[in-house]
Amino acid sequence: MKKLFLALLSRYAPHSTSRALLRCGYLASLLCLTLLTAYVQAEEAESPIVGDITRELNEQRLAEIRGVNYLRPTGFDPDICPDLQFGQDSRCLWDIDAIAADMARFQTLGVNTIRIFLNYYTFGGASKTDPNYDVSEAFAHLDAFIDVAQDHNIQVLPVLLSKYPQDRFGQEHLETTLRVHVRPVLNFLKDKEGIVAWDLFNEPDIGSPVDERCWDWANADYELCFPMANERLYFLRAVRNEVRLFDVERPITIGMAFGKSYFQPAGTDFYAADLVEFYSFHYYDNDPYDSGRYAEHWYYGQGFPADLTRAIDELYALNLNKPIVITELGFPTGPGHIRTHEEFRRDLAIAYQIAHFDKASGIVLWPFQREPEELVGDLFSRVPE
Repeated sequence: MKKLFLALLSRYAPHSTSRALLRCGYLASLLCLTLLTAYVQAEEAESPIVGDITRELNEQRLAEIRGVNYLRPTGFDPDICPDLQFGQDSRCLWDIDAIAADMARFQTLGVNTIRIFLNYYTFGGASKTDPNYDVSEAFAHLDAFIDVAQDHNIQVLPVLLSKYPQDRFGQEHLETTLRVHVRPVLNFLKDKEGIVAWDLFNEPDIGSPVDERCWDWANADYELCFPMANERLYFLRAVRNEVRLFDVERPITIGMAFGKSYFQPAGTDFYAADLVEFYSFHYYDNDPYDSGRYAEHWYYGQGFPADLTRAIDELYALNLNKPIVITELGFPTGPGHIRTHEEFRRDLAIAYQIAHFDKASGIVLWPFQREPEELVGDLFSRVPE
């Protein structure tokens, strides 16, 4: 089964002047959602909207996600400018011309999707400590970024919550998070063309910033990991419900560190698989070591490409008929790393072949390589063999 994203790429085509009319089922679901509080225990784990959009995705031939995670303009020093802050970090000046140049290069390389990270503090969280913080400039720059991407036929996949405080998933923090960050972002982007989907949260299944033993929230060897996972699932469901109050069309996913986190740990009140229209997860192997995917933690210890294939197969085996996208995948090269440039290109081609033929719906590369041509090469401009 190869179910990909043409419906979305056509519905939200660059500079389209019309939007699809909402179906009655969507309106009814939206009306129901307005009656829900964030933590209503009696709520069905999977909303009607999840089923509707998933069926729509799978009823059509969809275009492949060929993407790159965008961290900063090419040439910017990662030590000074590690992440794109949309002009809110004085060390990392906003340069729309450099971004436009990158989009032109990506377009030439066959990229059709850019994944970006909406920093919690940049887009509202800073107002908790600075009452005079003004997010309008960041929103203006975000708007310009999406427009430039559209100019080059590139869709944007925003991560709604990035760099979120890892100890604030409890119900007592939820309303503040929705008020200062989630709702303003959704309100700003709800009618914006060029957004292909919503990625709710980046790697919520990694709990090591709170407790190293819960690096994988499904770690059954430590009893506190299970309640952490359950609490985070409720938080994610509340954020998903909030998205649906603003947008009933675009699909939702969660950028899981592990594919297995969609159905683990066993015994939680519901599963992450119930919250999304398509699965997305990240794949790294044991290089670099500090990526955390070293042998004693990473999946099954079978290495590449067996672990990647198994992650996809396990999601497919859930029989929920939802597309799969690998939204972070990369292999570092150079001094201190295990792969030569030739081995990097070989393994990247293998990963793309797996994504192309083995039930997945595309990949989004992680930019260990700083130049677009070095990162992407001819990967997206040739048909996998």
